[in-house]
Amino acid sequence: MKSAVLFAHIQLVTPLPDGPVLSLANAFVAVAEGEILYAGPYEDAARQRLVERVGSQYETYAGQRKILWPAMANAHGHIPMTLMRNQADDANLHTWLFDLIFPREKHLTPEHVKNGTALGMAEMIRAGTGTAADMYYYSEAVVEAAIEAGMRLNVCFDGKTEGPDGKTHVQTGEVERFIQLCRFAGDGRIVPALLVHSIYLYEPYMYRELAQMAADQQCFVQVHIGETAREVSECLAAYGQRPAVQLAEFGFFQTPTVAAHCVHLDDQERSILAGPGILVAHCPTSNLKLGSGIANIKALLEAGAKVGLGTDGAASNNNLSLYQEMKLASLLAKGTSGDASILPADELIRMATLTAQQGLGFASSGCIAAGYAADLQILDADRPSLWPLGEPNAALVYSSEGSAVESLMVDGQWLMYKHELKTLDEEKIKHEALRSAVHLNRLA
Repeated sequence: MKSAVLFAHIQLVTPLPDGPVLSLANAFVAVAEGEILYAGPYEDAARQRLVERVGSQYETYAGQRKILWPAMANAHGHIPMTLMRNQADDANLHTWLFDLIFPREKHLTPEHVKNGTALGMAEMIRAGTGTAADMYYYSEAVVEAAIEAGMRLNVCFDGKTEGPDGKTHVQTGEVERFIQLCRFAGDGRIVPALLVHSIYLYEPYMYRELAQMAADQQCFVQVHIGETAREVSECLAAYGQRPAVQLAEFGFFQTPTVAAHCVHLDDQERSILAGPGILVAHCPTSNLKLGSGIANIKALLEAGAKVGLGTDGAASNNNLSLYQEMKLASLLAKGTSGDASILPADELIRMATLTAQQGLGFASSGCIAAGYAADLQILDADRPSLWPLGEPNAALVYSSEGSAVESLMVDGQWLMYKHELKTLDEEKIKHEALRSAVHLNRLA
């Protein structure tokens, strides 16, 4: 149910579409019917907007010692892999994927996927994330879980199966069916994408089929690019070109694209990834944990690329907290460059919210201003680790953690209110996810 709320006397932090990150103490924000009606310094104006929309039928939220800022968007992940958390650690990516993950994934069922997705969504909601990108299998089960949770989702569809010639092909009818399902489900909160995975997983003809399908459907593509040095060297050996260049030659990047990792790039690839409609998903924790390297985000931004933050899956990160990713991304950029001014707090706030939301297809999310969707979170600043608050923008990036999130709203609906999940049964989800995890690990 969508709520009508006046957030009163609250610290507001929000990126603006064409300006800086706004920090406004003692702000008033009016929300009704899933929309932000007013955000600013005047209580009378906020109340007037609410009365015009819903009369006196709204609640007032006392915002002292709270920070109100946009719900975050996880730009890359494999949500159902929560089932493999703490089961595939201390291995480089190729060993991790082929020896530890694929043996488990071959036993997956739609029930497993839904259970793992529900667990991941409960975790993300508790840590202030209202939107996620998912690249996995049994996508309809992922969509079902997202609708139940109330989250926004950019979700991949595999759409490949063996044809009469014994080769795997893209199934046009199945892709079209899934795209229509997403576009009519979830009240506009579900965006369909085509699963491309990487440059190293398919035969060359398959990439051309996938690129043509994306162009025909004008749909999103999700793909890993330049995650490891091995990926690059093998691509050079197979095609004579680096991954992003070869993908462009196959016909990709003509429709909106989420390009995950992008650790090992050259200037030509950065130029390609700076094209319109492309979102680079920076996943610093996963890249470090798998020994994949450190993406040069400064160079990507200077090339004009749009960069968001992703956790990757819980099998390679072990948690789904974008608060962790914000801080780590900033520290890595400063430490590797020797320049403490690189990736300041305001840039990370923008990357985690407005840039990622819009890059995932949610143009009206990521900003707390009149006319935007009511996608927001409330952080409790009244705790020792955040006291004294000082500069709120810096506090969000360098001092905060997911456990400080008190409430989360998406599309005007409370998904968590004062630490209580409102759309999900957390204990039931944990029980069912554990059962699925035990089953997969026993078979692996």
